[in-house]
Amino acid sequence: MEIFSLDLGNKQTKLKSSKSEYVLPSRYLNQADMPMSVGSSTTNNDLHIYSVPFSDDKYVWGRDIDGLHLDEYLADTIMYGNRYNSEAFKLLANFALGLLASDFKIANNQVLEVVVTAGLPTGDYADQERLRSLLKVLEGQHQVTIDDQIVTVRVRKVYILPQPIGTLYNELLDDQGFIKNKALLDEKVGIVDVGGGTILIDTILNFELSGKNRQQFNTGVNDLYEAIASRIEGDVSLYQLEKELRHGNQQHQWSYRFSKNRQDDITELVGKESDRFTRRLVVNVTSTLKNLDSIDTLFFTGGGANLINQKILNATFTNAVIVKDTEVANVNGFYKYGLSQQAQEKEGK
Repeated sequence: MEIFSLDLGNKQTKLKSSKSEYVLPSRYLNQADMPMSVGSSTTNNDLHIYSVPFSDDKYVWGRDIDGLHLDEYLADTIMYGNRYNSEAFKLLANFALGLLASDFKIANNQVLEVVVTAGLPTGDYADQERLRSLLKVLEGQHQVTIDDQIVTVRVRKVYILPQPIGTLYNELLDDQGFIKNKALLDEKVGIVDVGGGTILIDTILNFELSGKNRQQFNTGVNDLYEAIASRIEGDVSLYQLEKELRHGNQQHQWSYRFSKNRQDDITELVGKESDRFTRRLVVNVTSTLKNLDSIDTLFFTGGGANLINQKILNATFTNAVIVKDTEVANVNGFYKYGLSQQAQEKEGK
C-alpha cells in the first residue's frame, strides 16, 4: 500500500510519496478571481485547476501561485484557531491528496488505497478535538479533479505525529525506514521547529514528548518576513518576498525584484532582521528549556531555520544542529515513519 506523507503547514505545504516530493504555498485562488483565462496564464507555470465534490467552485493551486501577483485574492490557510475545521484547510488537504495520487496511473481509473502520515504542532496534538478534526478531514475516500482529470484515493489508515517527531525520525531512520543512527535512541533531544506561523520548542526522551519543557510561540518566521517588508520602500508583496528568502542562499546575498526595471539589494536589511529574529529565538529557547545542560542534541528545523544566524546560535548553544533540508525534514521523517510501520506490520504477519 502506498504511503502519503503530509505536512500541511500554515505557510508551506510539504508532500511526499514514493513517486514525488512537493513544496507548495498553503494558499490557493478561486478560479473566479482570475483576471484572465487560467489556460493562458499558466502555460509556463506550475499551476493547475482543482475541484472537489463538496464545493461548487474551482480553484487554482500550484508552486507558482504567488507569481500571479494577486495577493489580496489568495485564500490563505494560516490561522491560529482550529484551522482543521475550516473549509480552506479541507480544500487544501484534498488538493494535496489529489496531487500525490495523480502521480499514480491507477488513481485515474481505479481507487488508489494509501496510508497517510501527517504531523500536528504539539499544542494541537494534545488537543483531542483538533486531533479528531484532522482525522475526519483525512480519512476515507477523496475524489479530486485536477485539470479535468479525476483521481480517486482512499485513505485506509492515518498516523498523526507531533510535528517535531518528524525531524527526529528523519535523523534516526534511513530512506527505507530502518535505523541508521542508533545513538539517537538513547539521547535526550531538543527540537526547535521554526515554522511560518509558529515556533515549536520541545524536549524528547525515548521518543516521548516532555509535558513541561515545551512551548508554542505564535511568532513564526512570518514575523521576520513582515519586519523586512516594512523596511523596504515601495509596494512589497509579502508572498514574493517569502519566496525570495525561504530557500536561503549560500552567498548570503538577497534582492527584491519590483519589476524588470527595479531590483533592490536587501542583503544588509535581511541580515539585520535575521539577527534580531535569531536573538529573540535564543531567548525563547533558553526560557523554555530550563534543562539545556541535560540535552544531548538541540535540533533546529522548519522552513524558517535556514534564515537563522548560526554564529549567534553557537554562541549560546554548544549542542545546536541546524538539520539538512530544514523545510522538508519533518515530511521526510513522517514518510520514513510510515515505512517503518509498514515493515513492522509485515514482520508481524
